[in-house]
Amino acid sequence: MPNGEKPRSEPEIIPPDRAGRSTRRARISFDTRGAERVYVARLGPLGFILAMLLTAIMFAVLLALLLGALLFLTPLVIFFVAGAIIAVFLRVYFRRAP
Repeated sequence: MPNGEKPRSEPEIIPPDRAGRSTRRARISFDTRGAERVYVARLGPLGFILAMLLTAIMFAVLLALLLGALLFLTPLVIFFVAGAIIAVFLRVYFRRAP
């Protein structure tokens, strides 16, 4: 880099007293040049439990939907398979008839 140019970005200096602290909020800030910073907070015990509970509820709903679809589609599959078997027997029966 030539001596007359300024660097495109400056390094972020974190004071020693803030280095160990964790923030409880997520923050996004945009620079005028399009640079982006994302601050992600650590989950505490309650947040972790709520996240796991939400995940379990989503999986339970998905499982209920899949089982409902299975219970709905099983009789249809049985009906079509039985119809195909009957059609094969009827085709053989009607070919012999003349």
